This record gives sequence, structure tokens and C-alpha cells, in this order.
Amino acid sequence: MNYKAIISNSIMQKGKLATAGSKMLEDFISPINANVVELLEAANVKIIGTGESDEFGISGLFGELTDVFADDGVVGAVASGKADVALCNDYTGSISYATASKALCYIHPTYGTVSRYGVIPAVSSIDQVGIICKSPEAGFDVLKIIAEYDAKDGVMSPEFSAAKNSSGEGNDIRTAEFEPKFAEVYTQIMQILCCAELSNNISRYDGVKFGYRAKDYNGLQELYVKTRTEAFGEDTKLAAILGTMVLSNENYSRFYDKAMRLRRQIMESLNFDTYDVVIGRGAESASLAVASRLCGLPSVTTHDCTYVANVGCESVLKVACIGGESA
Repeated sequence: MNYKAIISNSIMQKGKLATAGSKMLEDFISPINANVVELLEAANVKIIGTGESDEFGISGLFGELTDVFADDGVVGAVASGKADVALCNDYTGSISYATASKALCYIHPTYGTVSRYGVIPAVSSIDQVGIICKSPEAGFDVLKIIAEYDAKDGVMSPEFSAAKNSSGEGNDIRTAEFEPKFAEVYTQIMQILCCAELSNNISRYDGVKFGYRAKDYNGLQELYVKTRTEAFGEDTKLAAILGTMVLSNENYSRFYDKAMRLRRQIMESLNFDTYDVVIGRGAESASLAVASRLCGLPSVTTHDCTYVANVGCESVLKVACIGGESA
């Protein structure tokens, strides 16, 4: 396969820098290859470099994305033609929306489809390697390569087969209107869950074992504080503070537990007992991208729509369109 690929700086490639966009890991050389790197190399997909992304992918949760649009960013590299595809972890849905602004496509696989081994963890219940591409055809070509069972990732199932996912080609398509519930709180639920899990995952960066270490400190506590103060960006610090707050004894039930309950209700509200695919445009497109992450569902975002799918469609493809059948 003659594709040229860029991988984000949160995906490890042996002997190369893997910084996750953070000063905390500015000198971290990966000791291993991520599983997706091994699979790409085995399929003769040329990895031409690493694409920049915002620190731990968090900025899309609070503000505008920046580094992904640069010439050496994961979106910019594909938009400019430097790479045919880029692999990254878009757990907030922000990068998929950014790809749409550049007339690109983002494929977000079902949670557990692609191994996360060798991907620097951010939000473990959502983390999933996705694909930025110029066309869905190229993206699905690459997905067929990287969607292989890996025993090193505990959420993957050996029974999974990418062939179970129907493309919908040749299906009889029936459409209907669909109005999603809870859409007004998708972002808040995403913020609570992402901050909680990110705060846990970045707790390993303490200046002791690896990564950046502050100088001129007195005692272990000051080492921790100075290292994290100097090495984390503002959005990551904010996420860590909010995550610690929502997981505290006094706030756990009010925020984190309630968010988890709403997450389950959001999944149920998408009515995949009735529909195979839900389609949204504009603001609904961004909202659906968030829903797919919260629910672990596969989605494809193009320049004008997001498609969130069920797995294993029958011969009749039942499509629900937010805002009416014309969508």
C-alpha cells in the first residue's frame, strides 16, 4: 500500500520522540513501537514523521485547537498533501471537526477496534486511534490494516472482526427524522469525564521516574509542584484541577457519578434498536462527534456531515437524520 502516513506525537515509535505535545515529555524517547506502528510498517505504509498536536489533546475541550493546523500538525500535514493519512487520538471530537473545516475526513473507529498499546493515555474510556484522510476510501484502507486484535490492549476482543462492520453499499436505505435527547449537555458530560480521567493519567508525571524535572527544589512535595507548574500548559492544569474536584468525596456523586449515568442515557437515547445510522450537519455534526466518543460508537466526519453508526447493519439500512430527511 503506497500511502504516506503521519502519526501524532502521542503515538510511540521506537527511538523517536513521543511528547504528546507537552513540555513534560519534551525529551522522552519511546522505547517501543505502538501496535499501530507495527501494523503500518508490516503493510509497507511509509511513516514519514510525527505530527504536532495540542498537549495531551486537551485544548479542544476548553478552547481553539492550534498545533493541529500547522504544516507539521496532524491536520495540516494531510491538508497540505505532505501525508495521505494521519493517525491520532481525538477523544473530544474537536480534531474531527477541524478536519471538516479543511474539507478532510475523520474516521473514528468503534471503541476497542484499534489497539491503544503504545499510545500515551489521556482519557482511557474514550482513547481510540482515528484516521485523518482526504477520502473515506483511503481511511478505511488504513483502518483495515490497524484493526487487528492485540492482547496487550485489555479492552479488545479476540472475536472482533472488522468485516462485521457493513459499509452500507447496496443496501436499501430508509430515512426518518430524529431529534436527539440530552444534546444540550453533551459538552458538559465530556468535560467532566475527560477531566476526571486525564487528571488520573497525568498523575504519573511527577518529575521522579521520567520526563521533565524542575530544578532548585526543597523536598519531594516542592519537586512535584514545581515540575508540574513549569511543564504543564494552562489547559492541562485546568483539566487536572477540575478532574480532582469532580472525583473528590464531596463532589463524586454530584458530578462524576451523575455524568456516568447520563452517559448511559445518551447511548440509549440514540435509538440504535431502531436506526443503523444517525446523520447530523453543522452544529449537529459537532454534537454527534461528541456523542460517538461518549458512547464508543464508530463515526465518520466529512466536510458537511457526521455519521454515527451501529455495528452490523442488515440489508435494509435505516437512517435517522437530525433536523429532517433533507439532512
